[in-house]
Amino acid sequence: MARIFCIMSGKGGVGKSTLSASLARYFAGRGMRTLLIDGDIGLRCADLMLDVQDRVVFDLGDVKEQLCPTEQALIRPTGTENLSLLAAPQMMKASDIKAKEITKLISSLNDSQDIILLDAPAGIGRGLKNLLGADSTPVIVATPDDVCLRDAERLAMLLQEKGEMHPMLVLNRVNRKLIKKGEMLSPDVIAMSLDMPLTGVIEESPAVYRALLKHKTALECDDPAVRQAIENIASRLLGADTPLPVYKKRRRLFAKGGVQA
Repeated sequence: MARIFCIMSGKGGVGKSTLSASLARYFAGRGMRTLLIDGDIGLRCADLMLDVQDRVVFDLGDVKEQLCPTEQALIRPTGTENLSLLAAPQMMKASDIKAKEITKLISSLNDSQDIILLDAPAGIGRGLKNLLGADSTPVIVATPDDVCLRDAERLAMLLQEKGEMHPMLVLNRVNRKLIKKGEMLSPDVIAMSLDMPLTGVIEESPAVYRALLKHKTALECDDPAVRQAIENIASRLLGADTPLPVYKKRRRLFAKGGVQA
């Protein structure tokens, strides 16, 4: 039976798909049969991140319409033996596919995979709800700003209303300098305020964007701290007790002659 993780976010642009593709690369690289399903119907991007955009012939919509067997729609990136991608259809709407069809598809793939990653569309619309019947572990990706955190909280409330598992939280684009200055809340404080277990922290790095420009995942960027963060998230998703980074605000001490930082 595959371990299924649904990677989601309350708003777009927070790095959800980047994390999904990176985790897919990591799990496959560790010998686990890994399937990434792009659930963002109408706006797919996982094919670009895995650099297989020129090889998409069939997609999730074709499988749904029974225009091809599922196996024929799976794309295997060059040089990655254990990784497959099922691309999202670009010419369909989320309402064209029913939740029970997605659930049935994932169930049919359970025995052939070790890891199934569902890259959900941003927000709380129909596209996300189509994926909620897949008996997956929800992982909410957010950035540490008030707008994104409010949306993440609303998303968690929706999951609770739907009877889903309590979501895990991954914080992206965390800035250690801003935390020290007191301008950004630390990840542990954010997780506590949202009442979500903190599963990972990825610090802001220009290396991630440079990797995306080359159609590479964040796991393949030239920043070792980012790569390690993704590896740690993958380990925690599988149950490992990997330590989380510690962030402290700069303390101001009273001393002779005034205040010292």
